[in-house]
Amino acid sequence: MEGKTLEEVQEEVFKAHGVLVPRHELEDLLKALEEAGLVLTETVERRLREEEESLRKERPMRLAGLSYPQGEREARAFLEAFRASFPGPRPQGGPSILLLPHLEPSRVPEAYGAALAALEGTPEPERIYLVGVAHRPLKEKAAALPVPFQTPFGPAEPDLTALQALDALLPYELFNTPLAFREEHSLELPLFFLKGTFPRAKVLPLLVARRSPELGEALKMVLKDHPGLVVLAVDLSHVGPRFGDKPFSRPLAEEARRRDLGFLERLAQGEPEAALALLGGNPTRVDAVEVVASLSPLLTGRRGQVLAYRLDLEAPTLSAVGAGTLVFPTLPG
Repeated sequence: MEGKTLEEVQEEVFKAHGVLVPRHELEDLLKALEEAGLVLTETVERRLREEEESLRKERPMRLAGLSYPQGEREARAFLEAFRASFPGPRPQGGPSILLLPHLEPSRVPEAYGAALAALEGTPEPERIYLVGVAHRPLKEKAAALPVPFQTPFGPAEPDLTALQALDALLPYELFNTPLAFREEHSLELPLFFLKGTFPRAKVLPLLVARRSPELGEALKMVLKDHPGLVVLAVDLSHVGPRFGDKPFSRPLAEEARRRDLGFLERLAQGEPEAALALLGGNPTRVDAVEVVASLSPLLTGRRGQVLAYRLDLEAPTLSAVGAGTLVFPTLPG
């Protein structure tokens, strides 16, 4: 359509295909596209402005009742069940950096259970730097949304002071693209587990779209005055027809596992650059790449421990996604 009238569209289709599409069919198509938000009309622009204005006040739960329970009592039982799904012992020492998935929790319960085990019995941090993968375009390399995020355990309040300190150190405006946070599961799903574990901790909700070494350097500086737990909410390989491959097979699974585990092991050795180099052109689509590349200054030289890994099959599409849990017990220096 691109700014054309329906009559002009009608004429172009006729010239190209020799078919005169009835106007009412074009009107129905336009209405359906508008309702889906797939064509930018005045109605859609108004709806987007209203959504953005709403997101400047709070970020509501989008996946409650779907990916996790909405009520607090049921949510507590949910957390306990996930903790029970991880049979391994609790790691020694509290984590200062934690890598965990943002994949649908029911698909990789032991990975989330391992994260809960790592946090168990550790002092509650004053703040949590939650860094997720942007699944929608951002105006800048990274973005933050400085509003309360609703959870079944109450609102996760933002740390405005630390966010402003971080923004001041970056060469771009951090508070951009509020609409990208509207349905972002890479923050909402990990936050459910984090808020349930640390109810009083404030949160810095961050999304990374493109690698930003400036973000890692700025976080390193901000952490000196505003210490807290850093969480990388990332998944690993995405393979199968859903992502453009042939159906999931043993060779494809072996390749995905080799890259995922090699990536995690090199991160655990304090070598994020080597972890990224292992992926090469990233043929199995590890979605942790941009976050890890951005936070490389925080990860270099730090020793960690891989607690869990799973390549989970999505049977209806014959596709699979990798997820892992990695804990770094201490900050360098």
